[in-house]
Amino acid sequence: MAKKKTVDRRLQRTRALLQEAMKSMIVEKGYEAVTVQDIIDRANVGRSTFYAHFADKENLLLSGLEDLRAALKQHQALALQTSGEPHERGFGFSLAMLEHAKGHAPLYRAMVGKKSGGVVLQRLNQMMVDLVRDDLTMLGFKVTPAQRDLIAQHVAGGFMGVLTWWLDHGVRLSPPEVDVIFRRLVMEGLGAELARQADGRHRR
Repeated sequence: MAKKKTVDRRLQRTRALLQEAMKSMIVEKGYEAVTVQDIIDRANVGRSTFYAHFADKENLLLSGLEDLRAALKQHQALALQTSGEPHERGFGFSLAMLEHAKGHAPLYRAMVGKKSGGVVLQRLNQMMVDLVRDDLTMLGFKVTPAQRDLIAQHVAGGFMGVLTWWLDHGVRLSPPEVDVIFRRLVMEGLGAELARQADGRHRR
């Protein structure tokens, strides 16, 4: 058992080392320009070690994003479990995402800026879409699957726009300030749309 734990820790350290190497290279060159050779040179590991853990650089990227997704889902679940109005409980991943972005601002600027190409931005946006869709379901919004997907795309796109603007302007507002404004505007908009739909149903 002790040997297994030692091996697991070693594997975790190697994966973390490769993830950190990739992050630093993305900041320097942008995701599209980074090669596997760049990553293993920065991490100071062999090519065989890299491929023992990851199929390619996109697989390495996704491993980091999945770790982030898991952390955001934890914050989302905690927010949904609290008492209060929907605008206080909904989109609980927002603040955690903003704080993470502020703590890694150079990396996020590189990922959502011109140097990133489209892959990273698409992956981040899809992560936000999935989280928003889960929130809409858990908060009990009575909409069709197609309507839920449309709303999720709209909210996620708005969040990514806010995130990009915020980073580009030097994170002058604090994460809690941005979070409160974003969540309030979104929930007010959703509330108005749901009220309109309910009113339309009652008139039929």
